[in-house]
Amino acid sequence: MKFSTSDTAAMLSAMGGPVTIGGVDYTGDFADPGKPVFRNGETIITDSPTLLLSEAVAALVTKDSTVLTIGGVNYQAYGKTPDGVGFVDLDLTRDF
Repeated sequence: MKFSTSDTAAMLSAMGGPVTIGGVDYTGDFADPGKPVFRNGETIITDSPTLLLSEAVAALVTKDSTVLTIGGVNYQAYGKTPDGVGFVDLDLTRDF
């Protein structure tokens, strides 16, 4: 079952924070490396920064190109993993 656009927006609003993509503000769920995050029905510990976005917003992000600003820090996505229900998990780097 895929979540609606309004459902994904409501969930990210409840658990996420601000992220700027191309000068426009969106909401995503950011996690620093080593922090537990809930992804695809389970809790995992990431080894790189990650950002959970809606599919619609993640579609605006070009791997290894688009700059995302979270908490005043710039990142680029080097990996995108859709979860099949309306979200995409981005693996982020500050090394670009």
